[in-house]
Amino acid sequence: MSQLYNNQPLLDQLATAIDREKLHHANLISSGPGEEGLVVGLALATRILCDTQKHCGTCKSCKQASTLQHPDLHFSFPFVSGRASGTADDFLPDFRIALGKNKHLDPDGWQQNITSKNQQLQIPVKEIQNIHKKLSLTAASGKNRVLLLWLPEQIKTQASNKLLKLVEEPLPKTYIILVTHQKARLLPTIVSRCAPWRCKPIEERHFLTHFKDQPETTAKLLAMVFAPNLGAAISASEDLESTQIDVFSRWMRACFKGGPTEISDVVSSLSGLTKETLKTLIFRSQHFLERGFYHSVQNAPVQASDLGAINVQKLSSAVRPAGAMAISKVLSACLYDLERNIHVKTALTFASFKLHKAFRGN
Repeated sequence: MSQLYNNQPLLDQLATAIDREKLHHANLISSGPGEEGLVVGLALATRILCDTQKHCGTCKSCKQASTLQHPDLHFSFPFVSGRASGTADDFLPDFRIALGKNKHLDPDGWQQNITSKNQQLQIPVKEIQNIHKKLSLTAASGKNRVLLLWLPEQIKTQASNKLLKLVEEPLPKTYIILVTHQKARLLPTIVSRCAPWRCKPIEERHFLTHFKDQPETTAKLLAMVFAPNLGAAISASEDLESTQIDVFSRWMRACFKGGPTEISDVVSSLSGLTKETLKTLIFRSQHFLERGFYHSVQNAPVQASDLGAINVQKLSSAVRPAGAMAISKVLSACLYDLERNIHVKTALTFASFKLHKAFRGN
């Protein structure tokens, strides 16, 4: 099991509920994307399935659950259309690989794993029907069964009532674990029938612990850009040359120079990202720049060389305070345009030339 940085007390509460046979059949775990919701959910599922219910780590059930291969551990999650059965089963091998690499998997990271297009993640009616079918069968072990459903907020409206029925009418020895990043989007009737559990956010100091084998400057920069989304930071750290920070760096350099060809090239590169990934990139980059300007004003150096990222000290020294505010406004406007489904390349090109003017103080 992955280390828990800020939610071991929560897992201890859940373990106590199991020991006292007081664990609710439906549990709703809320956390931010890339935080510890999935880690807690997987740990809870493993403990429920453990032969001793103590998460011993050595029994057959624990070993199967740790590799996400337990026959009574069922997964459901959002996916994109286009594969054979139209259910999450089509993507289960991908999900196991992704989750095996990164237990803090976030929606953007998952989307990038399964599609290179701007396809929306969703959980269709057919998937919920498939869950009902699976849970109607006898448990392979003859003991407990667990359904871990990640991102129930992505369930299509017409499928929500089918999930509600599953939550309302518990099956014997069957536990449902819902891991959500947007609790407010769930049907109130589903929320009211689940035991609620809230994960604490991951803090920047936990990033330094997680990336203790990385150079300290790298760990600090990953924390500055991605906190509290540890999952996104893990994905970025695995391929530093293609990290989102580096993509943003190339965009900012092109906008600063103002060369039409260079801007066109980098815009084409950015346009190849999924829209959700692009929105996340711009949001985090805006945060990154704001923090960089702040550190510059405070005369506190921020080094980004370990990630091949933009040198915020050079940038902030080259841009006046008014220009810094203008850059932030341009990025906000670009996010707004993307939310309104304006053509990606058009929005980025327009923003690029506005950024060039902002860099020049115009």
